[in-house]
Amino acid sequence: MSLLAQSLPFAPTALRRSALLTGLALLLAGCAELSSSSAPRLNKEGAAAWSSYAVTPQNIAAVRARALDTVNNTRSSAGLGPVSLDDSLNRAAERHSASMSRQKRAWAFGEDGSSPIHRAAQAGFQGSFLGEMVSETYQSEVQAIATWAAKPELRAILLDPRATRIGLGAFQDPDMKLWWTLNVGQ
Repeated sequence: MSLLAQSLPFAPTALRRSALLTGLALLLAGCAELSSSSAPRLNKEGAAAWSSYAVTPQNIAAVRARALDTVNNTRSSAGLGPVSLDDSLNRAAERHSASMSRQKRAWAFGEDGSSPIHRAAQAGFQGSFLGEMVSETYQSEVQAIATWAAKPELRAILLDPRATRIGLGAFQDPDMKLWWTLNVGQ
């Protein structure tokens, strides 16, 4: 232990706190451009919403690009090839995200009883449908993908070696809650 650390018994704690605050500041600085609004939002009950992260028609292409990068980084770290965005899988995912919002339930079935495979075919997807991940959250697409990747059964879909295409859909409620759908296909 250095002389300075011996004379300042709280130095390690202070250094950890400083490093934590610096890391938090960098994280927040990196997220600053993700939100389209800096004004606080309220949910239906009048309480502050969990996040002001916004997905809009104007930024959905950038959101999908970040999602694609995140999925491909995850796949690359596992020694797998990249996937690309597929318009029909995007459409199927977008429709399902809106359907989950109306149902107030994150699950695989559409409000019309449709399955993920049926929705993909309805949207024009002609490949092999490999899987779907859904989420009800206030988190960004990157955070949602990280959450899916941490669950073995969902990670297996992300890391399916047959996967060549993905589609991401999002629907945002007025209280800023996000409904994410990620479709994976070949």
